[in-house]
Amino acid sequence: MTETFLNGRITVSSLAAPTAADLEKLRALSEEDRKALIAEAIERGAKSPPSGKTADQIFESARAKAIKRANAV
Repeated sequence: MTETFLNGRITVSSLAAPTAADLEKLRALSEEDRKALIAEAIERGAKSPPSGKTADQIFESARAKAIKRANAV
């Protein structure tokens, strides 16, 4: 699963558990674009329905995905 931001200008695997490649893309953005991306992500989150998961469950899910990706390399 990927997430696309800034009208398709950047696609990352996850903002919650970014890969090294994702971090490289994010660091290459201008400060203005990083702020716009964060605002867009917050807006999407605010508009989405509740997940029914706790913050700890969401964090653990993101952590597990990151570990799985790291082990796949």
